[in-house]
Amino acid sequence: MKVAVVCYEDPELWIFGKFAKKLIAEVSKAGVDCALVREPDPSADVNHHISYINYRGGAGVDTLMITHVDTLHKFQMLKGQLETARMGICMSRETQRKLVSAGLPHDRLCYVNPAQDGVIKPRPLVLGITSKVHADGRKGEDAVAAFCAKASPADFRFVIMGAGWEPTIEKMRALGFAVDYYAAFDYGKYVEIVPTFDYYLYISHDEGSMGFVDALSAGVKTVVTPQGYHLDAPGGITHPVNDGADLERTLLAIAAERRARVDSVAGWTWGNYARKHIDLWRSLLEGPSAPRLPGEPYPDGVASVYTAENAPAFSAAENAAYKAGLLKNSSRTFYSYFPEGKVTLPILWDKFKKLLKKIAG
Repeated sequence: MKVAVVCYEDPELWIFGKFAKKLIAEVSKAGVDCALVREPDPSADVNHHISYINYRGGAGVDTLMITHVDTLHKFQMLKGQLETARMGICMSRETQRKLVSAGLPHDRLCYVNPAQDGVIKPRPLVLGITSKVHADGRKGEDAVAAFCAKASPADFRFVIMGAGWEPTIEKMRALGFAVDYYAAFDYGKYVEIVPTFDYYLYISHDEGSMGFVDALSAGVKTVVTPQGYHLDAPGGITHPVNDGADLERTLLAIAAERRARVDSVAGWTWGNYARKHIDLWRSLLEGPSAPRLPGEPYPDGVASVYTAENAPAFSAAENAAYKAGLLKNSSRTFYSYFPEGKVTLPILWDKFKKLLKKIAG
């Protein structure tokens, strides 16, 4: 299979170039003959056009990257394009379904979610403590150390201000946790560090912590005991905890919730993005029974071609509302070409002359 990725814009200038180059690199890794071109290649088995706006084809198997269809002009243009292009590849299930519901052919529309580079990683959440340790252990240092034995340094780091934490911090650091420690109270540093907390931590039962008040003043979320004047700050307690078990349960849940957000796009890699396109192209060339590349199953790509037919057609009222929204966007887009939204004959004449110059080369 020979694939030409047609990038109509300069691939060095904008996001379309990134999509084109990443796709080509990963498709080539999979052993497919793939090249970047600026115009359709009639010798290619597939011409994949980035994006559909500038599509010029019709001689073979053409697939179109559909970024967004937000104006009536784009909708009508895509409708005409799908008479020759074999597949329009939306970026989301929602867009694919809306287009099908609005009357575009379900067997010529699918979606493939975009990819992420995998280089941006979550930083550890900062847990802030601003209290000194007492001999009776009332500040919960043992509970903090016990929590660290169950948690991951990738999820949390600590900033602590207050005397007496050295033995506990030694245990925490031995478990791999980063701890910024200020044994002596320094008001200037205190004012500096409190706004950097993701959560203010306090599990003592002694009327309340002044650090809690300052953390709220800085807009910081709190994991604190529900007692004393903590209770008098409306909505001030983000997560109430009474003991070490509560602390562990709460913070591990926070870490799990964030990890779920990370995992939600973990499979949106450029490798998978390319695999879905290769499977789709093979399906178009060889038929639905064409073998797919090995890997985890996915709901988009080829599979979405067959689920789109279940999208219910818009009612007359829904269709009118959808087209009215596109028309409104068309008007907005039109006016965006003019300074301060003003349309005058001199401005129109000036733009017309510039257009003629472009056409004339």
